[in-house]
Amino acid sequence: MYNFIAKLLNFIESSTDHTNSEIVIAEYILRNVHQLPGMSIYQVAEACHTSPATVSRFCKKFDNISFKELKEYARTYTEFNESEVDYEKVEASINEDLIEDYFDNVAESIKETAALLQSKELLNIAKKIHLAKKISIFGVTFSHLLARNTQFKFLRLGKYATAYGNHENQLTEAESLNSNDLAIVVSFSGETRFITRLVKKLRERNIPIAAITSNPDSFLAKNAEEILLLSNRRIEGYKSPIIEEVSMLTVINSIYLFYSAFISSIEN
Repeated sequence: MYNFIAKLLNFIESSTDHTNSEIVIAEYILRNVHQLPGMSIYQVAEACHTSPATVSRFCKKFDNISFKELKEYARTYTEFNESEVDYEKVEASINEDLIEDYFDNVAESIKETAALLQSKELLNIAKKIHLAKKISIFGVTFSHLLARNTQFKFLRLGKYATAYGNHENQLTEAESLNSNDLAIVVSFSGETRFITRLVKKLRERNIPIAAITSNPDSFLAKNAEEILLLSNRRIEGYKSPIIEEVSMLTVINSIYLFYSAFISSIEN
């Protein structure tokens, strides 16, 4: 569902001409995604000052789909948005304790993560990163943002690193790797459908995997050579990882610190 929005954003970012009819359509969809399921192709064309044929061409170019399938993407995304917060589980009152409780949870999550991280495991991953010809970091939705964060950190250290956004590109990247590379897979649960599919593909190609996850019994963890565990603390009622992403980032930063120290030790 979020992959749909990510694709739209990538589609727009890939163009230097934002007056192009297809870009206008993409931006219109982003602004009106909740209304799109109830609209006809003629209404979208009129709103974008273009023709139905151009809308159809956009759908094909965007993801090789029909306008009907585009509306189904939007409908699925909208339904997911409606379940983003379980308001029955969320505290109804707004008071100063709300932010205090949040920071308490973040602090406890970081403490729990620190207790789980082992220097030996961090050093092992630092060595594997150093020896790898390329590191590919995988993650979906919020974990993808952390994957990109990891990519930029290691690129700044001169390490060849990739972190593709959409599912198709990640699977293509997995197929391009060899045993001299390293896959770093970031997933809080380690059990989502896509991560399971990705890990199976990596294992088929004998690609070494380093997992960052909160679940030691997950499919990801059971198929990884190296595992860095983090706190499984989360706040019920929210689909967005408002606690989990902080802990995951501390793990990524710990890898960065250990790798930097390792490189320094072998160069001096």
